[in-house]
Amino acid sequence: MYVAGRMEMKMEKNKISKEKSNINEQILAFNQVLPFEGQVEAVALKEDGSCRLRFYAPNAKSVSVLIEETKYLCVKNQEGIWEMAYPSRKGIQYVQLFIDDTEFLTPMLPITYGYSRPYNYVALYKPEESFYQIKDVPHGSVRREFFFSEVTGEWESCVVYTPYIYEKETDRVFPVLYLQHGHGENEIGWTNSGKVHFILDNLIAEGKAVPFVVVMCNGMVQTVEDGRRIVNFRLLEKQLFQDVMPFVEGKFRVGRTKKMRAMAGLSMGSVQTSMIGLSHPDSFSALGIFSGFMRDIITGGELDMSHGQPGLNPHLALLEDKEEFVRQYPVCFRAMGTEDPFWEHFAADDEMLKQKQIPHIRKEYPGAHDWNVWRMCIYDFAQLIFKD
Repeated sequence: MYVAGRMEMKMEKNKISKEKSNINEQILAFNQVLPFEGQVEAVALKEDGSCRLRFYAPNAKSVSVLIEETKYLCVKNQEGIWEMAYPSRKGIQYVQLFIDDTEFLTPMLPITYGYSRPYNYVALYKPEESFYQIKDVPHGSVRREFFFSEVTGEWESCVVYTPYIYEKETDRVFPVLYLQHGHGENEIGWTNSGKVHFILDNLIAEGKAVPFVVVMCNGMVQTVEDGRRIVNFRLLEKQLFQDVMPFVEGKFRVGRTKKMRAMAGLSMGSVQTSMIGLSHPDSFSALGIFSGFMRDIITGGELDMSHGQPGLNPHLALLEDKEEFVRQYPVCFRAMGTEDPFWEHFAADDEMLKQKQIPHIRKEYPGAHDWNVWRMCIYDFAQLIFKD
């Protein structure tokens, strides 16, 4: 749980009402979870922007928190509250709580979904990054839709964002962005952790982005092989064209032409965007590769449960014709964090694109392989697409 009020009380009342960000918003509740009997606020924010994590566990022998693979030990005070100095000032960061070496999902911190499981996280208010905060602007709608997939033979879910003007201009057909998450995440990631709906609300209100619909479906496509349930990320291509796009185009007023469609994704979603986009250039007008891989680095690796053949990359054939690539994709956007652990892959893609003289927009942001970078990616990409 977070404490932002102490900083915001110093702001003018009118400014709070218009620009205050609810940094406590999570998948289970928009408002923060208040301490119930026997509990304390999990995050204590200081005026200098630093904070401490606090957990009430009087009978515990040890309490620790794992953050980015580093374990931090907490110290117990006389009231039975375990505390530690929070080592980061990042906007959002996953954390794991351990009590006596057993991991617990605490209700006193917000909960999201990552690494293929529910996860606690800490999100700190950063005034300099107001672009993803909820503001006093017209807000679009976020709805969860359900469709039957012929590919998996099961009911599936997708999340759809429509800009505020979608409800007003009922005769208007809107462009649509198919936006994918990373490995271990699902269709809720871009709204719950990425705040893409607030980012677009703000951009549209400022006149910096064309109003468009966003479709977010689960790229961790589950299927059954040899009696075992597995994830096959490559099935997204077939599911997108056979199930998702027909469903979306039948229910929403979105474009059905190349000019009116774009695709983007982060991490694993960037692999899917590269593979699908370059294989179907007649279907999309722009590609967004966030923390992104042009090559398929998943197939045949430890994350590939379907045991495919690695290194084939037939989608890269489009890169052999520079003029054709430019004609098909006037907007190709690649971006990554300067501290990303996958940098060697980005560097290899840089060299490949340089050798083939493929023009594209490339940006770097301070940060690693996380939502703090991906929020900035979609912020910049959204301002480039669907503009003549």
